[in-house]
Amino acid sequence: MKILLDVSQIAYPGTGSARYTLGLVRALLEAHTPHAFHLFAGAFRSSHKLIELSKTPPYDRATWKILPIPPKLARVIFNKTNLPIETFTGVYDLFHTSDWTEPHSAMPKVTTIHDLIFRLYPETVDELVRNTQTQRLDRIVTGSTHVIVDSMNTKNDLMKIYSLPDSRIDVVYPGVDRSFTRPSNQEIDRVKNKYHLTSPYLLCLGTQEPRKNLGLAISAFNLVKKRPEFSSLSLVIAGKYGWGEQVKVGEVGFKTLGFVVEADLPGLYAGAEVFVFPSLYEGFGFPVLEAMACGTPVVAINVASQSEIVGQAGVLVDKTPSALEEGIVIALQSPAKYRALGLAQAQKFTWDNCAKETIKVYERIVSKKT
Repeated sequence: MKILLDVSQIAYPGTGSARYTLGLVRALLEAHTPHAFHLFAGAFRSSHKLIELSKTPPYDRATWKILPIPPKLARVIFNKTNLPIETFTGVYDLFHTSDWTEPHSAMPKVTTIHDLIFRLYPETVDELVRNTQTQRLDRIVTGSTHVIVDSMNTKNDLMKIYSLPDSRIDVVYPGVDRSFTRPSNQEIDRVKNKYHLTSPYLLCLGTQEPRKNLGLAISAFNLVKKRPEFSSLSLVIAGKYGWGEQVKVGEVGFKTLGFVVEADLPGLYAGAEVFVFPSLYEGFGFPVLEAMACGTPVVAINVASQSEIVGQAGVLVDKTPSALEEGIVIALQSPAKYRALGLAQAQKFTWDNCAKETIKVYERIVSKKT
């Protein structure tokens, strides 16, 4: 088969959809398969990132087509008109659409839906994103595109909210990038020194936006700090600003890092006493797996997909400050236990398996059309 994938999200790193696309494409290109992969991307100011990636192994194994189409223009062209994607790309055996657009096409189509946060918690989603995802899902539901989801939770949401039949949805779990492993003590020290982290710390990581619920982590941390045995702890918040109220932590014991480069993340995770994930809703949640893969105990809110991803390997709690405080204390008191459980859990999620299962979906969909 000749398979076309829209990989535009890769040009805008720092989000789960970008991480998913990058990881899946790399694994597809490294898989032992007779299929040929062709990558389509639209970007304007960030097109240089795609051009550079297209020359980097294993991404240079694919045929690329990069067009100067910024996201807002792509949204209008592909979500609001019937202009076929073939006008830009040519014809392939199957088209895997992106997380942002659902172009009109005569080709068999597969798409990945990461979550339905825009329907379940619309107040936590930027208006442009909310409108874009609404238009995209409307096209998917009324069309014939087959859907891949990151979790059983998202599949259940789709069946309940959009009445999509079970036969149109496959659950394929993403993986953890192989770079996320417990680094050496020297590497942990390097990262701590770079970001001036001088005291034991709890870590939160994610784009700063309402659904990440960082205020809950701050409230819980204030409670933990009142316990004498944990008075030396600090709270480190990493991740670029997305939208909404910006986190302000001017008090002693708080530190915000902003966007952290990929190479520093394993050391940042591994240096933390506990990774705290207070998000209101996640279709998957890469940070919890990355933290576990780096040997860091995880405490997360028991909502959406988190029970699937964390399982018994971390501490799952209700979304109240006191419950999160108690969860953090439990993890702090049993680090060896949750470190071992987390390492074992993270090994269950691999990009190789994600690629194999995704290819099975491709083959099944194409065989139905021939």
